[in-house]
Amino acid sequence: MNTDPVAFDVVNTIGIININFPPVNALSQSVRLGLVEGIEKFESDSSVKVIVIRCESRTFIAGADIKEFGKAPLEPHLPDVVNRIESSKKPVIASLFGTSLGGGFEVVLACHYRVALASTKVGLPEVNLGLIPGAGGTQRLPRIIGTKRALDMITSGKHYPVTDFEGSGLFDAVFDSDENLDGATLAFANQLVESGNEKFARVGEQRVNDDINDWQQTMAKITKKARGKDAPVVAANVIMNSRTLSVHEGMALERKEFIKLRDSEQSAALRFVFGAERMAAKTEYTAKPLPVNKVGIIGGGTMGAGIATAFLSSGFQVTLLEQNQQALDSGKKQIENHFAANLSRGRMSQNQVDGYLSNLMPSIDYQQLAEVDLVIEAVFENMAVKKEIFTKLNTICKKECVLATNTSYLDIDEIASVTDRAEQVIGMHFFSPANIMKLLEVVQAKKSSQQALVTAMAVAKKLKKVSVLVGVCFGFAGNRMYTRYGREVQQMLLEGAKVSQIDKALTGWGMAMGPLAVADMSGIDIGYHARSSQPFPDFDKGYFKPSELMFEKGRYGRKTGSGYYQYDEHGHPVADPAVDSLIQKKAEELGIVSREFSDEEIVNRTLYALISEGLQLLTDGIVQRSSDIDVIWLHGYGFPRYKGGPMFQAKQIGSDNLLVEFDKLREIEDEYIWPEVDTGLI
Repeated sequence: MNTDPVAFDVVNTIGIININFPPVNALSQSVRLGLVEGIEKFESDSSVKVIVIRCESRTFIAGADIKEFGKAPLEPHLPDVVNRIESSKKPVIASLFGTSLGGGFEVVLACHYRVALASTKVGLPEVNLGLIPGAGGTQRLPRIIGTKRALDMITSGKHYPVTDFEGSGLFDAVFDSDENLDGATLAFANQLVESGNEKFARVGEQRVNDDINDWQQTMAKITKKARGKDAPVVAANVIMNSRTLSVHEGMALERKEFIKLRDSEQSAALRFVFGAERMAAKTEYTAKPLPVNKVGIIGGGTMGAGIATAFLSSGFQVTLLEQNQQALDSGKKQIENHFAANLSRGRMSQNQVDGYLSNLMPSIDYQQLAEVDLVIEAVFENMAVKKEIFTKLNTICKKECVLATNTSYLDIDEIASVTDRAEQVIGMHFFSPANIMKLLEVVQAKKSSQQALVTAMAVAKKLKKVSVLVGVCFGFAGNRMYTRYGREVQQMLLEGAKVSQIDKALTGWGMAMGPLAVADMSGIDIGYHARSSQPFPDFDKGYFKPSELMFEKGRYGRKTGSGYYQYDEHGHPVADPAVDSLIQKKAEELGIVSREFSDEEIVNRTLYALISEGLQLLTDGIVQRSSDIDVIWLHGYGFPRYKGGPMFQAKQIGSDNLLVEFDKLREIEDEYIWPEVDTGLI
């Protein structure tokens, strides 16, 4: 039996290089070697007039082989492979279907002809790993479609349907998606042979098609959009500086910059995240998930409506339950508005919207939940209310139904105690807005069964969410850490740091939003009430005092027109000196001495707080892996992806350095605030 990933065949005068390296025909060393061998074999075969590169399985070459990440590259290197394809003395046709990304698309660009099914997508997503294309992508693509479109593709890292390139010269033929690709490709190849035209274009021999008028302005836009990420800016610089270079000179420049990025912390962080996200949903559980088609959602407020929208958008049947008709109508309207927004932005068609909404069944009758496979409670954070709901669900829902709560902080074991099926009770903590945010914490209570948990994680996959398994504690993993992060922000306010300074320092470092702007957006009253469900620590005299002060003054944030910031008639935040004065006065009452802070100190102190709490989560067994913490913070709290996450940052800082910094902070504040932690866990 031939197990080689690349095989060769001849059909009449067509030499076929056939790649069969499931699941995605990644460019492993054996595939790269097979491509070179195929070109050389058919070049020396006088009966062969045209060469076709095709693939088995579900896609054309999808990209690099993940198994080779972080290892020393083996020959033949991809730049040499694509150059060898382009230099072939006989025309080479790439026959595309599925997705062709990264190195796979660079192989395509080196071919002399490109044909594809209309359903095919292509792209150069290397920037998502902190890299630029390293095998001619920055050189050949601008020669075909121009610098403007090439820049958009390379700096965005997006996937594009081949139908977007009609008239660009990128594809020589695009076939209907239901057409037989092999037959159509062979017909195209035979037509080349029959035409007797032995001349064919090599992309690398063409000049760069520079259709950008103002490179200075273009570079400024790309730099601003990159928001601290290096790879998009480097890619743009390489293309700009390659306009007058030969393809080989340009590839030398490309390779030099590729290697610099590959060895950078940003790329290391982004490659780490790539693996962490795939690891997060994995457990050691052997149970099989239950089938879930019908879902009940209790609560039609902001969170419930968002959750319902997410389920409807993924093809589930949803029963939305509210306590009265007015609340139900309001929830239904919110869901309709979510879909209307998707329609107006071109993300969905009217037929899709109508189809999704046809699966929505609004009701005020709990009996409508009798046949659902999964029910998610999404009412406000009140233990008594949640217990009342789960008592009803215990008698109404079928035995195998998974009962989930969307609580952000409350004890799921206590909620489960009112049922006689605690093994079916879990947490499914969505992040707001639930129809947009990708993170889902699947919370394991004491008696939660493996089957209930894997069912929730399978559902998350269908919802295209990133799920992470966590245990029960106040705030679970994400909000427990966010509380610790917020505590340090609050303490620095009392110690003299200003509201706008803290937010600017952290957004300047890379956070999507400053923590005080986030508090204003989500509602200062919401956080206040959540914390009030637990006794405040008596050893921490300043514990969230600025937040308490804002609450007492009725400054709840955007919804009241004032919080940590004042909001103008357009909803834009404006720094309010009165807030800093109020906080300073409170600090004086508490006997806290005011001082000046540097931006670096603000960033470090919040980061160390996250790391410290993350290590305690690991010690307490609330999360399975330190990388799960990073996934939570990347997808739930706007931590900059190119910095990898708080625990990735801990690895960069190093165990010994962290111990030194924790000791310094412990000397300033109580040991209960900065407890001894096991830095060996990073």
